[in-house]
Amino acid sequence: MVTTRTFILAIASLFMGSALFGQPYYFRHLQVENGLSNNAVICSLQDKKGFLWFGTKDGLDRFDGYSFKIFRNDPDDSSSIGSNFIHCLYEDQKGLLWVGTEKGLYRFDAATESFRVVDGAADGPIRDVVMDGSGDLWFISGFTLMELPVGRQRLDYFDIGRYFEATSLCISADGTLWVSSAAGLLYRWNQGTHAFTGFDLFDHSDQTQDRWLERVYATAGGTLLVGTATQGAKLFDVRTSAYKDILTYNEDRTAVFARNFIQTSDDECWIGTESGVYIYNSRTGQVLNLRKKYNDPYSLSDNAVYTFCKDKEGGIWAGTYFGGVNYYPRQYNAFRKYFPKSGENSLDGYVVREIHQDSYGNLWIGTEDAGLNRLDTATGLFTHFLPTGARGSISYSNIHGLLVHSNCLWIGTFEHGLDIMDIPSGKVIRHYSTGNGEHDLRSSFIYCIYQDPSGGILLGTTRGAYAYDSSKDYFTPLPGMPLYNWYSCLLRDKKGGFWAGTYGNGVHYYNALTGKSRDFRYKMGDRRSLGSDRVNSIFEDSSGSLWFATEGGLCRYDAATEDFTRFTTREGFPTNFILSILEDEKAVLWISTSKGLVCFNPRTQRLTNYTKDNGLLNDQFNFSSAYRDAGGRMYFGSVKGMISFRPWDFIPNSFVPPVYFTGFQVDNKELPIARKGSPLRQSLPFSDNIVLDHNQSTFSIDFAALGYTAPEMTEYAYKMDGLDKGWTHLKTNRKVYFTGLASGHYVFRVKASNSSGVWNEQEAKLSIEVLPPWWASLWACAFYIFFGGVCIWYAIRIYHRNVEEKNRRKIEHLERIKEKEIFNAKIEFFTNVAHEIRTPLTLIRGPLEKVIKKAGAVTEIKDSLRIMEKNTLRLIDLTNQLLDFRQTEIGGFSLNFVKANIPELLEDNYISFKPLAEQKNLRFELSLPVARLCAYVDTDAFNKILANLFSNAVKYAEGKVIIFLRPFDEGDTYFTIEISNDGYQIPYEMREKIFEPFFRLKETEKQKGTGIGLALSRSLAQLHKGVLVLKVPEDGLNTFSLTIPIHQENEFNLTL
Repeated sequence: MVTTRTFILAIASLFMGSALFGQPYYFRHLQVENGLSNNAVICSLQDKKGFLWFGTKDGLDRFDGYSFKIFRNDPDDSSSIGSNFIHCLYEDQKGLLWVGTEKGLYRFDAATESFRVVDGAADGPIRDVVMDGSGDLWFISGFTLMELPVGRQRLDYFDIGRYFEATSLCISADGTLWVSSAAGLLYRWNQGTHAFTGFDLFDHSDQTQDRWLERVYATAGGTLLVGTATQGAKLFDVRTSAYKDILTYNEDRTAVFARNFIQTSDDECWIGTESGVYIYNSRTGQVLNLRKKYNDPYSLSDNAVYTFCKDKEGGIWAGTYFGGVNYYPRQYNAFRKYFPKSGENSLDGYVVREIHQDSYGNLWIGTEDAGLNRLDTATGLFTHFLPTGARGSISYSNIHGLLVHSNCLWIGTFEHGLDIMDIPSGKVIRHYSTGNGEHDLRSSFIYCIYQDPSGGILLGTTRGAYAYDSSKDYFTPLPGMPLYNWYSCLLRDKKGGFWAGTYGNGVHYYNALTGKSRDFRYKMGDRRSLGSDRVNSIFEDSSGSLWFATEGGLCRYDAATEDFTRFTTREGFPTNFILSILEDEKAVLWISTSKGLVCFNPRTQRLTNYTKDNGLLNDQFNFSSAYRDAGGRMYFGSVKGMISFRPWDFIPNSFVPPVYFTGFQVDNKELPIARKGSPLRQSLPFSDNIVLDHNQSTFSIDFAALGYTAPEMTEYAYKMDGLDKGWTHLKTNRKVYFTGLASGHYVFRVKASNSSGVWNEQEAKLSIEVLPPWWASLWACAFYIFFGGVCIWYAIRIYHRNVEEKNRRKIEHLERIKEKEIFNAKIEFFTNVAHEIRTPLTLIRGPLEKVIKKAGAVTEIKDSLRIMEKNTLRLIDLTNQLLDFRQTEIGGFSLNFVKANIPELLEDNYISFKPLAEQKNLRFELSLPVARLCAYVDTDAFNKILANLFSNAVKYAEGKVIIFLRPFDEGDTYFTIEISNDGYQIPYEMREKIFEPFFRLKETEKQKGTGIGLALSRSLAQLHKGVLVLKVPEDGLNTFSLTIPIHQENEFNLTL
């Protein structure tokens, strides 16, 4: 009995292994490292928009194909979910999401992304929830069945004591509610009688104490699948009320614990169990078990499968208790993967180089790191051949060339020559290495082995290309081919010409029939030349066109023009590094590169890129590693193993994913939804417009196309109306940044393609309005218009005033010119007069002084003479002032700077004017610092300045005159003298006018004066590089300030 059972299990195991080999299942995994909240995934679904939802032990996760958004309990937020342990999910006909948690049932408001608890269902764990055709909500709290009738707020309870312990719910195809129980009975709800009818699912099965029903699932065909804890899965026919056991035991005869189901097609159903996934075919009754394999990264990540979800593309999502989510896409499995698996019969070696098939159907696979593999394509078993040093073993583990010829396998190695293996025995029967003879190989590095259409065998080595002479068992250099090149690939075309690709010297061509030979090389800047001098493969397609795989792109040879058409990244290839080329039955080329596999149609030049993201083992393929077998299956070797596929097995991806906005950040901070101060009133999938303040004009937008087959292959195009003129295409990024957007109205548009390049022309749109700052608002603009009008009116008024002022100034200028002319005429006149009268006055003065001396005691005569002398001196002084002023005006006044004691000069002038001050009863004060001050001045000119200032001060003073030499420090370069009087207050606007020649204030005209003194004094001060000004009145005094440099020799030419 045991022997029989063992035999049956062995046969079943072989069958299942064979079935598994016939149709492999490869999973992609999503775990906490990928953003999942917890690896214990209890429930899942895809909503009507296309988002995937996963309930875990630590949150509710929404997945968009790229990232997770996790909803967790927040004690400070009453709108958050009540518990992080999610037991079940359900979306009703209206698109509302119901979430069963450890602490109650919640309804999710997707528009505000908030949760609301169902009254009366906020305590126990919610195990399952469904809605019937009438809109009544049914759920299980703890083990109690509850109903929330549509339009009512009160719950109906189905007490455990009176009814049963409920474990799960479903609605069958005819709209009937079915409830599984903990006691092995399946209940049907009768809406008319409001009663349950029970069906025993253990009455004709093996008896067991544990009759727990874990899950009831309704198929599209009107049957129910029921999962049990001890008897696996059962199929219940709702029409006949009969059931049958479809899966009871695992291979080791332990009971299957069936937790969940998903119908993948009319005939196929997946069963999630504690021992992996079982795939049940209802038509054949066959069952296939998929389990976790510790050496297989594509197997299930965990055997405890709790939940299934089928997406709109037909992909299956399996949630496990410890391994997160496992995703099985329909298109992901067109590529069969071969790679080393520790402890399991598998490919030995990662770096696959040469692939060939023998007449027995065996596939021979040469690797660069683990020798030779033979794959029995009927059984899927591998046989490994490694160098052992024994007779008949291969010579080296690094294999670069393979060729099946008759019953022999030719094996080219890296630096270890050529082996000839007898295929039936698997023994090496001959070996060739380098030699010095005429017919020996010059290199032991056999890079490629090629059999031409006539049956001849050619070798490409790192030192020449050779033809094998089977009759004499030796090698001769290939005619027309340079001997010392590194030959990477060989081909004889249909016209008899030999083509040899090299690693660094381009392509050599030779035709023995015509004697024609030619070399083809890469020429920089010439797109019609060979793409690169490194040629990895040469291929002749079914139409006779020659294709060259180079490291500078794919090149097609044009025999008529003897040049090349190059296909590179410009035409959409992922890289220019081309490795191998094959052609399928539809004349489509399959091209391996260093960045994936390319399907290229030469007629339409349409191409599709395949990478690890949509099914490949990895992206980097290996040199000269491509083979197509007699059945049309293609094999490509890579640096991590080998893939195979049949081109007709590819399922076109016709699903075009919708695009939704998934994130909006302002200044790199995500906008909260429906929060105070946030412009986002609803979640982005429900928002069609957003209004931003002017200080929120720097923002970014996230979006996602809800296609899950290969989201990394999805392309996007976006456009911002009001900013962009055309569409911007994105391949890897799905976030767009905008910085400092000007205020205004914009519309952001985005569209996407699926993984096959089919575009969804239905765009996602988001209207964005950036408000202006308050100073640029509409009201502000209205104010600006009003204000601008006022300003224009005022400007016009000012303009007219300015014109008037300009005209007035022009008239004044003309008047000043006229005055200047008059002034110059006066000066000229007075100067001439002064010249004329100064000499007679001087002549008068001399005799007059003598007469005064001789007048003696005649007082009356002497007084008269004194008056005459006084007026003569006054006239001489006046003429001298006029002449001095004229000299300063024309620049002819010379100064002689000598070192003078400034306080002494002040005292001398003070003493000279003191009698006059006393005569007018003035308070006449001189204030000098203690320190001695010496400065370089022209004493005569300086005294004239002082005399004029003293004279004016005494002349116009009413009560006091104060002369003040300001204190100075040793480092000072200037000294200042201030002379103040309390005479008539000179108006502020006249401060400069009084320094003009002949100008006198009307208010002081009663005092005698010429109007020359101040003008002369300022001119003399300026000649000293000094300044003479009237200060702003203080304390009712007129204060003249004279500032003179202490040193002159370094600043002023001594002779002007």
